[in-house]
Amino acid sequence: MTAVTDLPDNDAVHTWFELTYSNYLVLPRTLMQSMPAEWQRRMVACLEELDEAFEHVEQAPGYNVVACRWESPDVVPDDVLRQLGFNVEHGPDGSRYETPDGQEVEGRHQCVPLPVVDPIPHYDRGRARVEPYERVDVPVNQTEATR
Repeated sequence: MTAVTDLPDNDAVHTWFELTYSNYLVLPRTLMQSMPAEWQRRMVACLEELDEAFEHVEQAPGYNVVACRWESPDVVPDDVLRQLGFNVEHGPDGSRYETPDGQEVEGRHQCVPLPVVDPIPHYDRGRARVEPYERVDVPVNQTEATR
């Protein structure tokens, strides 16, 4: 991945998202509260700075985030799609899929979210913790180790 210092001005966040179509970033609270205290302070400072910079912009009062996996509707059983509110039609020209809000989904070319159980534990009022992976920096080769 490209180092942040190598990026043109104002491209670091866009580049971090890579080729996803994500419009939002969702961060698991349990994992964030499991990070070291200094990391948490830096994160909170960045979040507060973001809030202050855009306090004049109207924003939605809340969002509904659901753990999911992405699948092509062509491989999801019709009854499952219908339970999720999709309109499914099969005809001589192929299949047609429509999301609950009326947007057409192109079978093999787009994916739909299928709810799954979230593997990350609930934050439990600040008590839940997950042990972070402890990264150990290993020299790439001996030349770097002797510098």
